[in-house]
Amino acid sequence: MTANSVHIYGPRFSNFVRSVMLVCEEKQLAYTVGFDVNGSNVTFKGEQHLKWHPFGKIPVLLTSKLVMPETASICRYLDADKQLQPHQNSQVDAQHDALCALISIDIDKVLVRDYLLEFAFPKGEKGSIRIDVIKTVQPKAAATFAIIEQMLQEENALTSEEFTIADALLAPMLHYISCLPTGFNLITDYPKVEKYLANLMTRPACQKVLTAKEF
Repeated sequence: MTANSVHIYGPRFSNFVRSVMLVCEEKQLAYTVGFDVNGSNVTFKGEQHLKWHPFGKIPVLLTSKLVMPETASICRYLDADKQLQPHQNSQVDAQHDALCALISIDIDKVLVRDYLLEFAFPKGEKGSIRIDVIKTVQPKAAATFAIIEQMLQEENALTSEEFTIADALLAPMLHYISCLPTGFNLITDYPKVEKYLANLMTRPACQKVLTAKEF
C-alpha cells in the first residue's frame, strides 16, 4: 500500500469486497486487495482485524491516514466528489442511502448469506451442497428477486443512467447468482433484472471485477 493507494482488506471473492473494488475502478483509484497488508498476513478475525472491525467483518478499507469498516460507508468515503451518488437534493440523497441499506442488509441476507453461501461453502456431508436447504430458501430468494424486479420499474438510483453506489452493492450479488447452474439461477425468471445485469456487464469496471465463478 502506497501513500496514493488504498488497500481493501478481505478476499476477492467476497461480494462486498467486489463492491468496493467496483467503486475504485469507476473512480480510477489505485488499490490492492487481500489479507496481506504491507507484506504481513493479517489473520481473519484475529486481534488486528478485530481492532479494525469489532465484529470481524469484511471489507475494511486501509489508507495511509484512515481505517474504515462497513461497505456502504467505505464506498461513500471513496466517492468524495459524489459522482456515484445522486445529489440533486437531500431527499434524493436520503433515498439513495436507504436503497443502499436495503441492498446491503436485506437483499444480501437472503441472496448471499442464505442462498449463495450454500453453493460457495457447502455444509453437507463430505462438502456436498445441501439441496434440501437450497430448496427451502429458494422461494424467499425468488420473492427477493420479485422485489428487485419491482425496484427496476421505479425511478431510483438503480434505474438512473449513471452508475451509483447502489449498483456497486447489488451487481456482485446478481452476477454470482447468474453463474449458478440451471434451476438455481433465478435471474432468468426476471427479465428486468436480467437486462439490468447485462447492461452493467458492458461497463469495463464490471467486466474486470465480476469474473465468472464455478459453483
